[in-house]
Amino acid sequence: MSDTAENVSILALAEGILSKTKEITAYLQSNNLPASTFSPSSASPPNKADYRELQGSLRTLLEDLQRLVDGPALFYRHFLMRGYEIAAFQIALDFDFFTLIPAEGEISVEELAKKAGLDTDRTGRVVRLLITHRFFQERRKGHFSHNSFSYALQQDDEVRSMVHYSFDEMIKAAAESSVALKATPNESDSVHCPFYARHGVPIFRYYSKHPEHAGRFAKAMAGWRKMENSVTELRDNFNWGSIKGNVVDIGGGSGHVALILARTFPHLNFIVQDESEDMLAQGQRLLTDDVRNRVSFSRASFFEPQPYKGASAYLIRQCTHNWADHDVVTMFRSVVPGLEGSPEGTPLLINDIVLPEPGTVPRYWEREMRQADMVMLVSFGAKQRTKQEFEKLLKEADERYEIRKVHDKGALGLLEVHLRR
Repeated sequence: MSDTAENVSILALAEGILSKTKEITAYLQSNNLPASTFSPSSASPPNKADYRELQGSLRTLLEDLQRLVDGPALFYRHFLMRGYEIAAFQIALDFDFFTLIPAEGEISVEELAKKAGLDTDRTGRVVRLLITHRFFQERRKGHFSHNSFSYALQQDDEVRSMVHYSFDEMIKAAAESSVALKATPNESDSVHCPFYARHGVPIFRYYSKHPEHAGRFAKAMAGWRKMENSVTELRDNFNWGSIKGNVVDIGGGSGHVALILARTFPHLNFIVQDESEDMLAQGQRLLTDDVRNRVSFSRASFFEPQPYKGASAYLIRQCTHNWADHDVVTMFRSVVPGLEGSPEGTPLLINDIVLPEPGTVPRYWEREMRQADMVMLVSFGAKQRTKQEFEKLLKEADERYEIRKVHDKGALGLLEVHLRR
């Protein structure tokens, strides 16, 4: 069924939903995977590309059916309530409801309120709203327990950090979007963006000003990688077996990706570079004995000439989308000394979303990428880019840059770039 079918009927959508549901059930059965339930012990759906494609198609059909059944008036009525529902989720995170409610068993509303330091009335009201969205459950009146969705945040500190950081820093900034754009309608960078309008400091300086949030941010980035599983594309779309020696992870933060790659490719060493001492310190704490001798951390800015020469590859992962065009040009230009000082054929790997042309990919996939683009607009005054936009900035940095390969399928794209000798 086409994403652009304007005259599709409710019945046709329902039949499409049934057909796609049968496909998903057959997929799970053929792979000996259980179907998800709301039980806390329920297994999560598989995070594989072929399953995500089925998942995305079903979500699109379900969304279209709900839109047509509700109509515009009811849709907007529910949509406008999202902000108040976000308030409930924020309270649950800030008052630690997800961890205070035990992993097994239940807790009374009075005990939860006492542990959280909040009154019983508002504690119950917040949790009961979330229950209507299938977070938590109340199987016995006045006693709360987890279901599979709330349990996921109880168990995984990194995913919980991702959700909490999004509410605490980013969604608050998003509320200032129109204010920021009206103030500077023709400028967009880290000081001309909603995040700055809300917090009074660029995001790059926010965590040095608020070190109490820096550790959570590092965990949040690890949680984001779990949710999107984008390391898979980086792992599979470049021939890591064809290189040996040292890979420089430019702007690698706390090194979560380098650690995954190091465990997958034991013949390679990784040098994680970042300007943040907090991120590097977090990375040191993540080292385990299996990679301790093959992953190192070094303070370096990707706006200054690359200090490491002789690498087998340079990797810039999810950094370019954080910066305005002129900053990205500086970033690409700064890699040139490293490439010039390395063996011919050493690639620069740019691992980031590669935006498609409008309407050329399924709607659910395009939306996810354009959602990420809005995150960049709000948080950094920056953007996601098309292949053509990347190519323009690379050539502006150095005419010798050439994009040799493009992998634009999956959660993130991968550009394999070489410096012509």
